[in-house]
Amino acid sequence: MTKYILVGVDGSPEAQIALHWAVDAAAERDLPVRVIRAYLDEASRWPDMGAEGYLPPPMPLDRFEQELDAAVRYARDRLGYQGGSGWLANSDPADALLIEAENAEMVVVGTRSRNKMSAAFLGSVATAVSAKAPCSVVVVRGELRTGPVVVGTDGSPDSEAAMTFAFEEAARSGQRLEVVYCWQPQADHTASIDSTEGLLKNWLAESLEPYRDKYPTVAVRASVLDGRASTRLIEKSGTASLVVVGSRGRGGVAGLLMGSVSQSLLHHAESPVAIVRRHKES
Repeated sequence: MTKYILVGVDGSPEAQIALHWAVDAAAERDLPVRVIRAYLDEASRWPDMGAEGYLPPPMPLDRFEQELDAAVRYARDRLGYQGGSGWLANSDPADALLIEAENAEMVVVGTRSRNKMSAAFLGSVATAVSAKAPCSVVVVRGELRTGPVVVGTDGSPDSEAAMTFAFEEAARSGQRLEVVYCWQPQADHTASIDSTEGLLKNWLAESLEPYRDKYPTVAVRASVLDGRASTRLIEKSGTASLVVVGSRGRGGVAGLLMGSVSQSLLHHAESPVAIVRRHKES
């Protein structure tokens, strides 16, 4: 089955930005776009949900269908007729996205602005999808802009997948790449901070050599920074076009244990964030 870029829409401006990001990503990868417009029909679950004698207002299905049709039409206008398809799902949005994510190359979702309401929304959709999806997830925040692709690394297999994703994205977009390794010196650190930082810089430079050889057109800047990775990457997101990190989650219940860095970025980054999942074969 042909892979696709999966995107969720809900009629909000943020969902439109996510749709545009998804279509651009699909065009760069020569993939189609699959659009999900999910809704929960409370009337179909009555009277289990509430008081006897009351019925919730009918769902505006015509509006939902129009939103879905407009999104699919946007994808087809840019990718060709076969480049767009959609599903109007009477389901929880996160559940619908996770069902379709089984055959997706990537899932793209939008979020509200950074506030308390955004945190509640993330808890029900973006965080759940990022933690449980079997593929990489891009959470689109703020306005789309040009700028460096920023990737956090710690040498783990999860961050290796993130590095590959980030190099490929920088190569496709023509943006420069910033690779960031963060560490926190301890009070009882036996070696000097300068010597340790020097060793880390040497290790980081050596670890990047295979990627530089494979992606010679990508301009790369590597940095070893002191401090929490989440804090430093959030700072970098202020000028980035995309921040990329690996996922500690493995789907299902284990996926709920998504790393604190990923969760912090989802709630506080000022740019789109890619949570990269390792392929099953790796």
